[in-house]
Amino acid sequence: METRVAIALGISLTIFIMEIVGGFVSGSLALLSDAGHVLADAVALGLSLYALKLSRRSSNGVATFGYHRVGILVALINGTTLVVMAALIFREAYERFLAPPQIKITELLIIAAIGLAANLVMVWLLHRGHHHNLSIKSAWLHVMGDGLASLGVIISGLVIYFTGWAYADPIASIFIGILICIGGCRVIREAGSVLLELAPKHMNTEEIIHQMRKVSGVLDVHDFHLWMITPQRVALSAHIMVEDQSVSDTEVIFSELQVRLLDMGIEHITLQMECNSCGTNKTFCHQLKTFDYHKH
Repeated sequence: METRVAIALGISLTIFIMEIVGGFVSGSLALLSDAGHVLADAVALGLSLYALKLSRRSSNGVATFGYHRVGILVALINGTTLVVMAALIFREAYERFLAPPQIKITELLIIAAIGLAANLVMVWLLHRGHHHNLSIKSAWLHVMGDGLASLGVIISGLVIYFTGWAYADPIASIFIGILICIGGCRVIREAGSVLLELAPKHMNTEEIIHQMRKVSGVLDVHDFHLWMITPQRVALSAHIMVEDQSVSDTEVIFSELQVRLLDMGIEHITLQMECNSCGTNKTFCHQLKTFDYHKH
């Protein structure tokens, strides 16, 4: 995946330079705003490439879960830059509504068509990894939005060419800005959910607890916590109440719990077994054993 991201980064930088030059030559705000989005693409791809390299580092005494959340921070940065860029595009579009400039249509259409083709290549390069990595997804959204933006530039250029209606350029810019803003807000929301250690949206905590309580030997489940290390790495910790029994007997209970939780997509499992009865004059139940499982 790193090679694909690196190739997409090279394409993105090339298109950025081309659209900056073409935007000034043609006088098109839509093309310049698209160039700004391409620059954000390049930054997003560069950060994602860095995150991919860093995430391969193993866990240590400082980063006990490894460096997987570097990608989440990258996604948050990418999402924020998308929203800021959309705001800048809206401001410039407003100014162009007040004073529409003259636009060189031929140059605009040629450069926008090349940009669209390049974005389609980058979308294909990143498509394989965007479902499984939020950092790659944020970069993919950058590129996908830019592809749609290039399409918007082409449409506005054709409208101006056939009708002479100059307002098509700032309207296309507003359309681009809306797409950028929506994608940015989506990434920020997903990255924020991970950083806040919220439970994954696709997992029902009540149903998970219910399934755990159905395991033979489990009397109750409490102190239950479910969170995301990354969207693909889900962790769970809980206290499991069982009858007073030998430590070896609880191995069977843990094994069945582990199978059920793994089937639900939970990879990092920490369970603390506690006995049910507390004996005379005992303030706390006796802790039997803490089980931990981490899928590598």
